[in-house]
Amino acid sequence: MHESARDDAPQREEGRVAGRLGQLRRRHFVGRQRELDQLARCAEPEGPAVLFVHGIGGIGKSALLEVLQDRLRASGVRTLYLDARHFEPTPRGFWRALGAELGLGGSRGELAAAEAEELPLQVADALTRAPGISALVLDHYELARLLDAWLCTQFVPELPARVRLIVAGRHPPTAAWSRTTALLQSCWLGGLDDADSRALLENRRAPARVMPGIMKFAQGHPLALELALAAAAERPAFDFEAAERCRVIALLAELFLRDLADSEVRAALEAACVVRHASRSFLASLLGADAASRSLERLGELGFIERTAEGVSVHPSVRQALEGELRATDPIRHRELRRAAWQHLRRALPSVGRAHSWQHAADALFLLEQDLIREAFFPTAHGSVVVQRAQAHDWPEVASICSAYDSAEGAAVIEAYFRDALQDVHVARSERGEVVAFYVLSKSDQVSESLLARDTLLARWVADHPRPAAPALLLRRLLARPDRATRAEAHAACVLDLKRTYIENPSTTRLYAATSDVSDHPEWEPLGFREQPHLSSAGLARGGGPHSTFCLDFGPGGIFGWIVRLVDAQYESPEPLASSSAPLQRDTGRGSGLHLDEDLRRLAVDGAEVPLTPLQFNLLRHLSRHSTRVVDRDELVQAVWGRAFVGSNVVDAAVRALRKKLGAHASAIETIKGFGYRFRDGRR
Repeated sequence: MHESARDDAPQREEGRVAGRLGQLRRRHFVGRQRELDQLARCAEPEGPAVLFVHGIGGIGKSALLEVLQDRLRASGVRTLYLDARHFEPTPRGFWRALGAELGLGGSRGELAAAEAEELPLQVADALTRAPGISALVLDHYELARLLDAWLCTQFVPELPARVRLIVAGRHPPTAAWSRTTALLQSCWLGGLDDADSRALLENRRAPARVMPGIMKFAQGHPLALELALAAAAERPAFDFEAAERCRVIALLAELFLRDLADSEVRAALEAACVVRHASRSFLASLLGADAASRSLERLGELGFIERTAEGVSVHPSVRQALEGELRATDPIRHRELRRAAWQHLRRALPSVGRAHSWQHAADALFLLEQDLIREAFFPTAHGSVVVQRAQAHDWPEVASICSAYDSAEGAAVIEAYFRDALQDVHVARSERGEVVAFYVLSKSDQVSESLLARDTLLARWVADHPRPAAPALLLRRLLARPDRATRAEAHAACVLDLKRTYIENPSTTRLYAATSDVSDHPEWEPLGFREQPHLSSAGLARGGGPHSTFCLDFGPGGIFGWIVRLVDAQYESPEPLASSSAPLQRDTGRGSGLHLDEDLRRLAVDGAEVPLTPLQFNLLRHLSRHSTRVVDRDELVQAVWGRAFVGSNVVDAAVRALRKKLGAHASAIETIKGFGYRFRDGRR
């Protein structure tokens, strides 16, 4: 093991900007002594093997972990830190990240296939031979939900006795963790008390006059305290005590964005809120290199923004609120920024190595507006069902589920998997350990001859697959117990576990799936599944049917190529950003007329600047860009409001308000009765 690589980690960290920022955060840390004492007990010889730190977004979990690691190191415990934001949520990705933290497998974690197979053994050996207690810290665990079953049922039971696992995320541990180890403790983080809230604000040099109002408003939430302080700096006269106290984070984030005076920083913050993380190069492509550098420095001073090696990352709770505000008030700007982000990411894809392909796929998924697909890879719901590899003794419960759907012949096919390919069977267990669902998934290049002889439908799938060199995934069955209230949750848990298999097999070009009732899987068609009538098992003597076959063709590039094409289709024929389009010009004489500068989002009427709301700006821009034709109300509603319907009176009211801003040039927006509006640019 590379002991020297880890022993001097704190010293090496001090020499980097990230390390200095971490030190600053730790100096500003206040309170949490009870939680720190509880977590520090893992350093004791008989301490808990697994610790779960959980709490809502922005409550201070990551900050607590930073201070805890300092405390553990001071007591002689070696700490290894993994951030779920930065590795592929599969066992392979986890081993690579842990190996890199231990100094194994190269600094970038890019391993040959043979080395990747050896890495788990090397990591296990390094952890076993290490003297004393080691703590493995896994942060932002809500992003590693695909790993949950593997971690609690396979990884943790094999850990050396001197290794502790500390997990931090938004959700408490599932029941499966309690069944896996009795040496589990859970630590819930609530809000800070008044004394600690005041200490945090004093550390941030908050003016004494605003502290009572901020404390009463934020109610001990650390991120809310940071946001309220930033908002107070932008709007000193804001009365926090009189403000609405529900939706604290969202309200404060919206307030801060709305009142942010620095236009460069505002533009950078808007851009950073529509992506997973905003790189320096992305911001430079929008704002210019100098403006991007200035904005990054300013953003780095805010307590809800994390500086990274590539740029900045907005706290998820704040990012969600700010993006929602931008989407609601300026939907065109919101979509343009997302399109620009995709164009920037798309240009970088050809040079992405295998080790970083998941990060780019995750960035692409974040820009995808199909909630069904995004939720599949980044689940937000926290269920009580856990999926894991089946054991031989699970067959009676699985057989009971089969009997509710299939004939005896169909159940016999699934029983053959228990006999010849148990590794292909996965079961979903309830909190009490009952099997409430199962699925059977094979790879076309690993199916045994005995199964092919036994299962005619499986044999047809293998024969139909056109590219033997790129294995297909074969979803032979996915069933949930019909008489359980948890049926939908169990089914969703199995589908979620399937996504991990997609990621683990990125070269897969097809997924075949069987169902006896198409209505059981309404989510298949939006994902791209298409029914294959020629592969139906109806009438086959040994097919265990009848079943319909659906196929999802990932095409070139496998799963990652499929994701890229989904986002490409979303931004088909992408329009350039406003900054690259010609500004509105409607001259009626020397020095007079309308001038809309889309770069600066400003309107000049006869030489005088006229303020526009985001809605008015978008309305005028859309009409002027299509001045050669009549624009109907439905198009305006979709383009400007981003909705299917808002009511014609709302559109009329918005046009009237815009005409008032145009003054003597109000007639530039012409009403075409019964059709819509047309912008007259003065050239006709």
